[in-house]
Amino acid sequence: MKGAALTLGLSAASFPSCVLIGLTVAFAAVSRTRAVSLAAAAYINVFRGLPEIIVIFVVFYGSNIVLTMLGKPLGFQFGGSNPAIAALVALSVQFGSYAAVIFKDWMAVFPKGYTEAGLAIGMTRLQIRRRIVVPLLLRSATPALGNLFLVMLKISALASLIGVAELSRTTSIIAGSTREPLVCYLIAAVMYLAISAVSGFVQHRFEAAMERSL
Repeated sequence: MKGAALTLGLSAASFPSCVLIGLTVAFAAVSRTRAVSLAAAAYINVFRGLPEIIVIFVVFYGSNIVLTMLGKPLGFQFGGSNPAIAALVALSVQFGSYAAVIFKDWMAVFPKGYTEAGLAIGMTRLQIRRRIVVPLLLRSATPALGNLFLVMLKISALASLIGVAELSRTTSIIAGSTREPLVCYLIAAVMYLAISAVSGFVQHRFEAAMERSL
């Protein structure tokens, strides 16, 4: 149960960050400033093209190297980076690129009339984005974001490779000690399905709430 809680907690903690990164990058991608839009496009293309495990390894081992380099001039020896935090950062950054594509695609079909109406009543472009565009984008992208969360839930199993004791790693340890791998992994599969079912229910309720609010 502790492994399942950590799996759910890791995904739940990473997801808001990934949505925030996705929104920021999506707005940057449609910016009129060429340097900003190019940087956003580079971020999306790089992280969409990299395997998740590579990003997790780079963040985990790279942060260890950075901590060592920072500690040497100061005469300190920092401890290694926390695997759970490294996994959280890696998942947020990687899935932020996927979320950015989702938001960018919705921006391409976003009715311009909303922006024109906001400008007509004296709202600034920042106010229009905050009060009109972002809420409507989140509402429209909710189904795709829900699917993205389920993918993140499964990909979080890769965090076990850097020592995070999430569900798959805990299952592997228990299977090794009990010598009942089939039973252990079947139980883990049921837990993953249960988490997915709860996530789907929450997504459905959230979509219904968004429909009522608009």
